[in-house]
Amino acid sequence: MAFGETVAVIGAGLVGVLTVKLARAAGCRVVAIDLNESRVEKAKSLGANLALLASDPRLRVTITEFSRYGADAVIVTAATHSAEPLELAAEILRDRGRIVVVGDVGMGVSRPNMYHKELTLAMSCSYGPGRYDPSYEEGGCDYPVGHVRWTERRNMQAFLDFLASCAVDVSPLLETRYKVNNAGQAYAQLRSGEAYTAILEYPSEQAGKITHISLPRPQVPVGGLRVGCIGAGSFACTYIFPNLKAGNGVVLDSVATASGLSAESARRNFGFTQTQTPSELLRDPQLNAVFIASRHQSHAEYAAAALREGKSVFVEKPLAVTRHQLELVRKAHDEVAAAGQRTPFLMVGFNRRFAPATQQIKRFFDNRQEPMLVHIRVNAGHIPANHWVQQENEGGRIIGEFCHFVDWSRYIVGAPIRSLSAAALPDGSRYNRDNVVVTLTFADNSIANLIYLANGDTAVPKESFEVFCEGAVGRLEDFELLQLVRNGKTKRVKSARDKGHRQELKLTLQSMLSGTIAPIPFEELVEVTEAVFAVADAIGKGQPVSLSAAPDLLALTGSQR
Repeated sequence: MAFGETVAVIGAGLVGVLTVKLARAAGCRVVAIDLNESRVEKAKSLGANLALLASDPRLRVTITEFSRYGADAVIVTAATHSAEPLELAAEILRDRGRIVVVGDVGMGVSRPNMYHKELTLAMSCSYGPGRYDPSYEEGGCDYPVGHVRWTERRNMQAFLDFLASCAVDVSPLLETRYKVNNAGQAYAQLRSGEAYTAILEYPSEQAGKITHISLPRPQVPVGGLRVGCIGAGSFACTYIFPNLKAGNGVVLDSVATASGLSAESARRNFGFTQTQTPSELLRDPQLNAVFIASRHQSHAEYAAAALREGKSVFVEKPLAVTRHQLELVRKAHDEVAAAGQRTPFLMVGFNRRFAPATQQIKRFFDNRQEPMLVHIRVNAGHIPANHWVQQENEGGRIIGEFCHFVDWSRYIVGAPIRSLSAAALPDGSRYNRDNVVVTLTFADNSIANLIYLANGDTAVPKESFEVFCEGAVGRLEDFELLQLVRNGKTKRVKSARDKGHRQELKLTLQSMLSGTIAPIPFEELVEVTEAVFAVADAIGKGQPVSLSAAPDLLALTGSQR
């Protein structure tokens, strides 16, 4: 919009009248159009230079007389499945005019009007450039002002400037108030279109008070666990919550999420006593165990805080997404251990080592005397580069998922990782370091070859494991078909897919309840996490990485640290 232009706004609802005010503030002459007569009158009183009913037979003539040539631009803020608003926009525009679609309207505009006038049609992606871009909205990566003048943030800043200078006055839109007891009437007014907004007023004694709705806290059995969970996404709801709910001596007390709606949904569906914020949950003295299944970048911070609060901790993989985060967890663990009042309990969700098929492979090679060779192929599938998992601050797929297969190899071999090398296919425009080959060398001279792929076809099974040692072979396909071969004889075991979640959580709860150490030793959790960081280093530098086992931390040698 430019100073002096004639702008027509089709649809004089709340968004429409705000558009009218913004156009007037920009120095435009504004025409408001609506199907509702009362809204036409309100639009006139709220700043439109001209307000017309869409059914007015003289509408096109009136706009031409008002603008001399027809409207320079039409902003469609209506909401209808019909394409009539766009047809109307095309009719009232001048030659080479512009249509901007803001509302949810039908897009079937006919060709003749668009073609003969050479009209421009643009879609408005709410708020402006940056909307729906995770790197902008979640990662905080702004666009250079020299290239993108008006972004989501800068649009909002400009609107706030208009409000501060009174160039846009929204007070007439905020005049309708209702007592909270009359909320039904308020919503009825909004539905009827008689009001743009409705402000609900609460009794003054309730002002500023936040009320947490919760059930009475049930008694915990002697020696039992009162559990709090942070994160209630699909993984937690599918695997963690049902298994916790089935655990003996376990009370699902609190659930916390970034969104109160998802926390309340989890509370109702799984029987949690209350919802809390993550900080409230971590500080709650009545909770003695915390399960963390939030976004990857938050795992380490929550785990370290929970350890310092004296709670037993289960955290979904990855434990951390940076070495700095891993050091925070290690430091919190060591501080609790040094205090001597309790043994710190930390478990990470490396579930595949607990799968029944994995256990059978482990027993099959129990008495080996030679090094083994492990081969794992993961047909992981493509995930778009803008998915949250692919974001750098979330660790990407190597740190976020590949860690499972480093841990599986470490468990099967049963010896520390000594060195590794890694290579990745070029990313191009489609991938993000998620087509990789990694070779791990262990202290007993065993070798694991791990292939992780995003460029395959999903018709091929996702996960394939092979172990070779002393003339015997163990093969596992997608945790459904296990083959154990020795001396020319093959044992085949076919079962429903079981990746070990149930057994992992069962053993974790048993250890928490009995006060024993976690099913995976802390030193091994740190070792696997550091090895995954080293994989990312090796891919980036194109060089092998040597590792040495320290008592508490697997350290990179040389300048790799």
